[in-house]
Amino acid sequence: MNHALLMPPPDSHGVATDGFGARIEQILPQIAAGAAQGDERSSLHPDSIAALTQAGVFRALVPAMYGGDEVDFIEFLAGVRRLAAVCPASGWIAGVVGTHSHGISYYGKQAQDDIWADGPDTRICSSFAPVVTAQTTEGGYLLTGAWDFSSGCDHAAWAQLGFRVEGMPGVSYLGLIPRSDFNIVDNWDTVGMRATGSKRVEVRNVFVPQHRCWGPGMFAPPAEPGLHDHWLFRMPFLATAANFGAVLLGAADGALAAYRESVQKRIRPHTGKLRMDNPLSFIRLAESHMEIRAASALITAHWQGIVDHAKAGTRPAMDEVLRSRGDEAFAGRMIMNAVDRLLAAAGGSATFKSRPLQRYWRDIHTAGNHMFFDLENRLVIVGRHLVGLEPDPDLL
Repeated sequence: MNHALLMPPPDSHGVATDGFGARIEQILPQIAAGAAQGDERSSLHPDSIAALTQAGVFRALVPAMYGGDEVDFIEFLAGVRRLAAVCPASGWIAGVVGTHSHGISYYGKQAQDDIWADGPDTRICSSFAPVVTAQTTEGGYLLTGAWDFSSGCDHAAWAQLGFRVEGMPGVSYLGLIPRSDFNIVDNWDTVGMRATGSKRVEVRNVFVPQHRCWGPGMFAPPAEPGLHDHWLFRMPFLATAANFGAVLLGAADGALAAYRESVQKRIRPHTGKLRMDNPLSFIRLAESHMEIRAASALITAHWQGIVDHAKAGTRPAMDEVLRSRGDEAFAGRMIMNAVDRLLAAAGGSATFKSRPLQRYWRDIHTAGNHMFFDLENRLVIVGRHLVGLEPDPDLL
């Protein structure tokens, strides 16, 4: 049977046949084999991290100056999608930690030298929300506090943490803290995306030198524009959040494949017939498939827009920015609806912990709760724009 229609389209958003894409394909069996174990232990197994490192995930978006591969951004996102199709949490870590490597290019050269001193495979975790207020001191800031949702912190050499500055209301920065200066609190006990290990990180009276800080805010320009020649480093800091869409798409691809496999084998207990003999199985499969394809079209169009502007050295108009944000959240809702339909159609046995479909469902709903997929928030923003009103800054 030809399942080509159920796979990502073979266009510019597909996986390359050599280079980065080929390395991703080579590690997929190992990543898939560790998915259930990572879910149980609430952190990716070190073997999975080693495989991602071997494939060049963490050096993909590192500047060539520091030994990075400067992989095409769409090729990188396509690789994240492929990883998420076999293990959504691995795709999440690849996307989040992998794009942090790009974000470091926004700091000054001295900070970049610090980060990449041990090589381009160095891993950086983060928690961007400025939930801590720092005190100003000579040459930098003193930080004490805790940050939640730091994906991949178990495997990170550095943390990139958001903070405000005492006496400067409304102003926030990001600071880089080495592993020796932060502690990890194992509070990540969630329904889904368990293997991301997005735990709490804490610091106590830690000095962060000024050169390891960037801002104010996440719309600030690079500290040293033009330091890196490649167009990748003309992408806005927040453009790399496109990795979240790649994870949801990949997880949806995996859920679709898991349902397809189960429906081809499952026997209906009351009739003894194959589940796929029921036309409703085809309707549910096809409807979810089409919803996921529609979501893919919206999300990958957003990717292409990011790349087109970076290559041209231009910035998108506000209309394009708001439309893309709305499209991404709307696509996320379509993906969740599609996978809800698949799980409901798969029967009670699909909810056993040993069955992969329930893990995809849990992971997709957990990832879909990220602020970037808050559809109602985005609808307010887009709706205001459609009638000529300025975006509500509290919703941006």
